[in-house]
Amino acid sequence: MKDKTLWHEYLEQACQRQIRARVLAAFNTNIDAIVHVTGELMDSIGAKDKSISWDKVEKGSAEAISAINTKEDLLIVLKDCLGGGKSFHIVLENLSLLDWLDDYFVGARENMGGQAGIIANQMASLGAQSIVYTPLLSPKQGRLFVDGVTTPLVQGNQAEIKPVPEAVRRDDETKINWIFEYAKGETVRFGKEVVITPRANRVILATRPKGSVMSFDKAIRDHLPKLGKSIDVAFMAGYHYAEPMNVDGRTFEEFMGDSVADLHALKEDNPDLVAHFEYVPMKRPELEPKMLQAICQEIKSFGINENEIKRVLREYGYEEEMEEIERHERAYSLYKGALRLFGHMELDRIHVHNLGYYVMILSKPYPVSMVEVRQSCLFASAVNAMKAKYGGYVQREQLAEAAELPLSDIGFAQLEGMVEELKKEHPRAEALLTDGYLEFADHYLVVTPAHIVPNPVSTVGMGDTISSSSYAAELAG
Repeated sequence: MKDKTLWHEYLEQACQRQIRARVLAAFNTNIDAIVHVTGELMDSIGAKDKSISWDKVEKGSAEAISAINTKEDLLIVLKDCLGGGKSFHIVLENLSLLDWLDDYFVGARENMGGQAGIIANQMASLGAQSIVYTPLLSPKQGRLFVDGVTTPLVQGNQAEIKPVPEAVRRDDETKINWIFEYAKGETVRFGKEVVITPRANRVILATRPKGSVMSFDKAIRDHLPKLGKSIDVAFMAGYHYAEPMNVDGRTFEEFMGDSVADLHALKEDNPDLVAHFEYVPMKRPELEPKMLQAICQEIKSFGINENEIKRVLREYGYEEEMEEIERHERAYSLYKGALRLFGHMELDRIHVHNLGYYVMILSKPYPVSMVEVRQSCLFASAVNAMKAKYGGYVQREQLAEAAELPLSDIGFAQLEGMVEELKKEHPRAEALLTDGYLEFADHYLVVTPAHIVPNPVSTVGMGDTISSSSYAAELAG
């Protein structure tokens, strides 16, 4: 593609941007305790804990276990999953086992988990004013927030924004997800039984403390208009946890009704406040269309990837667009699928991120110029590239390095392919190659190439990082 030099100039300019937006991230935060399961580790556990019933472990089957209540339950699941090279997600009901896990699965690496936690940390690391709201803020959870992240604190009839360390609550539970990673070819002994892992995979052991409710609590609800005045963009996450009957006793309909009312209250004194929802598949797909329709009454920006969009299209009955993506995934098919969702969900903004490129659709009129939107996408790609290369949370100073990394050939090829398919629909389709955007009768289309970092250190939270960095950068001023 002949215009790569021009796009590199765009990238260099984008990496100079500074996020000045005031950001809120809510609700889901947790701790990911990541441990690498080896034969040596399991041998040490067997040697140290003589109370384990290995007979139960050898005779047990993971298929018969719906939740973890004993250490033998966990060891049965690990034995079957490692032996079959399977991934698994199961809930830990007996929270007293957390102490046993700490004592015996030594060397676990603790990271911030949950979309709200990841976004709050990344925004603060880039220099934004970052506020997090999470229903559980134990000292252990609080330690994983980076310096600069603040949170609302209600005392009496007053609400103030305080640094996280000043707002932690000693009596709060901690939501922990234990992630047991294992490599291919690992020989592991479970009592007398030995398994050899046929492939690398992971087992996730999740906790669901009763206080982990994905909504604002009663104490802060009266202060939501004031909180809304102190922010420019809200990244809302966690609605995918909604159930027919939620842990706090509310039905699905009551939970969604309260959620919509809270979002409305947040914008009551700040009509310019914008909100974004990053898609995560619900465990109950039959509820998902209702959840999305409810939330999109108040949230008009939506982020999704190339695989997830197929599920939502199918749920809404757009089989033709879903099948075209399935048959030939490309920028054009993602655009057509996204355009369906854009209209159905009555959005102002949809951001589809894929390996090496992004596709965005925006309403007309849009409060930010398409040049700013394009530059914000390139900024997000730079942030994500540094996260992929080094892990952790990207500092603004690191973006100088990202400015020197080439944008992907996949992205440029997709841009060229998009132009060829759009020539039948738009007289100025070729402008996409140099501008990165096109204007249609009722919407704008933005397509940008993005970085691809080989052998990324981390892929966790990439979608959250891309969407939040892009949207916050649009408001850079």
